[in-house]
Order: sequence, then C-alpha cells, then structure tokens
Amino acid sequence: MSVLAGTKLGRYEIRSKIGQGGMGEVYLAEDTTLGRPVAIKFISLDSMGNEDVNKRFLREAQIAAQLDHPNICTVHEVADENGRSFIVMQYVEGETLDARMKRKPLSISESVDTATAIADALTEAHNRGIIHRDIKPANIMITIRDQVKVMDFGLARLSQ
Repeated sequence: MSVLAGTKLGRYEIRSKIGQGGMGEVYLAEDTTLGRPVAIKFISLDSMGNEDVNKRFLREAQIAAQLDHPNICTVHEVADENGRSFIVMQYVEGETLDARMKRKPLSISESVDTATAIADALTEAHNRGIIHRDIKPANIMITIRDQVKVMDFGLARLSQ
C-alpha cells in the first residue's frame, strides 16, 4: 500500500512516489520547515513487523549518516510515524545510471568521470570502514548537473 500524496509526517508532506526497492518505497516530499524537497524511504508494509528488516533499515540510516561526501546521498534523519519507520534523505533530481545508459550510451569521457566519482565515493566509505555491497547502475544517480550520487546503503556492512 502506497503513502498518499498530501500525507503529513511531522514537518514533511508527501508529494509523490518516486521509487521502490526490495526493502521499501521512496517518496518525494517537502520539508515544510525548510522549504526544500527531500526523499523519504519507508519500510514496505509487508516487512514492517519483521524485526530483522527494522534493524537493517535503521542500520542503513546509521551507516549512510556517517558519510559526508559530494558523491554520496546525504541522510538527514530517521524517524517513526504511526509505527512505520522512515529515512529522510537528500532528494536527488535526475535519473539512475541504469536509466541513463539505456537511454543513451555514455561517452568514454562520461564513463571515466562516472567511474571516478563512484570510486571516490566508495573510497570514502571504505576509509570509514563501510562496505556498500550493492553497487549497481540502479543504485547510482546522475543529477541534472551530471553529478554522480551513490545511493542505497541497505546492504552495507561495517568492515570492523
């Protein structure tokens, strides 16, 4: 079951659904206090009662929140509303690398720049003891300014 547009979660107001993955759904929302768009990721309704999924979801937020890098999506907060946990993160306007490659092949220069940015983001994560474990084109966003953002730390592990 989807979250309806107009639903309010504290200072956030849902605008529309923008994605779905194995663990949950992602929505575009507005931070009404700061007047900015954010992305909100919810645990899927099927998984809400699963304690392991809830722990993994919280761990995703905690791990990603440790990272401050221009090529990694920023986590703003994790919260709970009516028993449903959610992660509030930077809204990245653009398209996945997967969609971009299907739409038009990357040039050699674009490929090198994209790979370099991904490697830089992963180096930062690894330097902090974090292993992403789910790098794939669907988890990489290319912004409208052609900046690369690594997303979805749901399967990440601490290496220590």
